[in-house]
Amino acid sequence: MKRVLGLIVLAMMVVLPMKVNAALDFSGFTCDDKVTAADGSVTKTCYITGKATNGSSISTFTGTLTLQNMSIKTVTASSPWTNESSGTSLRFTSQTPVSSSSFTIATIVFSVDNTAEKCAVQLIPCYDESGNFGCGNAVEVTEEQFCKVVDGTYYGKDGSVVTADVYNAQCVTNPQTGNFVPYVVIIAGIALAVGVFVISRKNTKLYRI
Repeated sequence: MKRVLGLIVLAMMVVLPMKVNAALDFSGFTCDDKVTAADGSVTKTCYITGKATNGSSISTFTGTLTLQNMSIKTVTASSPWTNESSGTSLRFTSQTPVSSSSFTIATIVFSVDNTAEKCAVQLIPCYDESGNFGCGNAVEVTEEQFCKVVDGTYYGKDGSVVTADVYNAQCVTNPQTGNFVPYVVIIAGIALAVGVFVISRKNTKLYRI
């Protein structure tokens, strides 16, 4: 009897499909450092990347951008993706499901208002796997003012608003604050004292003669 049950279980394992532990993941929203062009315009380039392992695949990626003092300049889909986005509503599709261990979906270039106190871009990523749609947690990339003077406001090395003196101490190399004047006076006083001493010594020698 036990032998018969064992054969039945073995037959079921062969006939029934094996469950694949598929894994699909939004792996990142990363950005390069800001770039300032010769005309003074500032841009920031960001990348949307994904990851599919253990036989999983993805053919549609959607997401929503929320921008603060930034605007979309260009959106470029990576092969084999097609860009079907509209403004801050992102949508990329692929006729051939992508199953690579890591891949870049799109590259987005943003125009940055470099005079603003804070610039930020937030992406809420979504994906479609075999018709199942779901969205992940929001990913935010921020740009704050560091060691910069904007409209008379001073920002220190940590991006907080500081006084002019603190700004000079944190951000300016060898700040010219006018403190060199006392040093000039001291040096001039020493030179004058040395001169008086030398002259007095000469006068003493002449008197003795």
